[in-house]
Amino acid sequence: MLLKTKQVSDELGVNPTTVQRWVKYFDLECEKNELGHFLFSSETVEELKLIKNDLRRGYSMEKIKSSGASDPPEQVMVSPERFEQRLDRFSVRLEQLERQLEEKANEVITVQVLQHRTELDELMKKITSLEEKLMELEDHTSIQEAVGQSTGKGKRPWIMSLFSF
Repeated sequence: MLLKTKQVSDELGVNPTTVQRWVKYFDLECEKNELGHFLFSSETVEELKLIKNDLRRGYSMEKIKSSGASDPPEQVMVSPERFEQRLDRFSVRLEQLERQLEEKANEVITVQVLQHRTELDELMKKITSLEEKLMELEDHTSIQEAVGQSTGKGKRPWIMSLFSF
């Protein structure tokens, strides 16, 4: 019985595109239907299960392909000294990356602070301009009131002009 890609992906617990990618990468033999969709035999499904297990154990796709999906890839032992060297190099590199990340974060913060400072300066200019205009309006209003008081005209004639035609 032949299975479709979706059925195989459900059985393996992976995405259908992952199944398709594995078939192409590992050159697995599959039949295709009239629409060009893969049809999987039980043997192919078993090969895919072995591939999935090997990947789960941490083997690279390249290593699985070169050794064959059914053969477990050989494990290489690393001496404790070599392991310590690699760990030290990894630690140094991690510290470098952390410093670079901190520098980049500081650069971003600096740019943001400068941008906020520019925005604050613009707001201060607008506030100063508004204060000047407000003072001009107050001066103009006080001059009009002074002129209105000296001529004996107050707010009453203005209010009366609203009601008269």
